[in-house]
Amino acid sequence: MTCKIPDENDPANAFFFPDLDDVNNERKSPEETRIINLGAEPYPDAKRVRVNLEMTPFLTRPHLDLVIIDPSGAECATASIIEPMTWKQEFTVHLRTEKQAGKYQLFVRLFYPPLDEEDPKLFRLDIPVDDTDRRELSFELPLSEK
Repeated sequence: MTCKIPDENDPANAFFFPDLDDVNNERKSPEETRIINLGAEPYPDAKRVRVNLEMTPFLTRPHLDLVIIDPSGAECATASIIEPMTWKQEFTVHLRTEKQAGKYQLFVRLFYPPLDEEDPKLFRLDIPVDDTDRRELSFELPLSEK
C-alpha cells in the first residue's frame, strides 16, 4: 500500500480549503503576534463570563494568561491557555467571588516562554517572561435577582 501525496494544484483542495493559502501566508512570527479582538459577555446568572479572543495567525503557538478583577480590586477569575491550537478562542470563565455592583476588569497577556535547550517542554516559573502583547477590557455584570 502506498500513500498518495496531495497535489498542490488539485481543485479539490481549492474547493474544501479556498482560504488556506492566504491564512498560511499571513502567519506572524512570535515578535509580531498580537491580540486583535477581545470581548467579554457576562452570562445572565452573573457567575460566568464568556470571553472571546482573536489573535493574529501565528507560526508558533503562544501562551495566554487571563485575569478578571472585581470592582473591589480582588482577583475573581484566572485562566492560562498553553499553546492554543487556533488563533480564535472562545471560552467560559467562572467567577469565584460574590457579585458586586460596578465595573470588572479583564486583563489578557500574550507571551512566549523562553526556550529551554535541555527540554523544550520544560518551563521554569522563576524566569521572568516579557509580554508580546497585553489587552484590557471593562465590563459590568447584568442585574439579576439570584
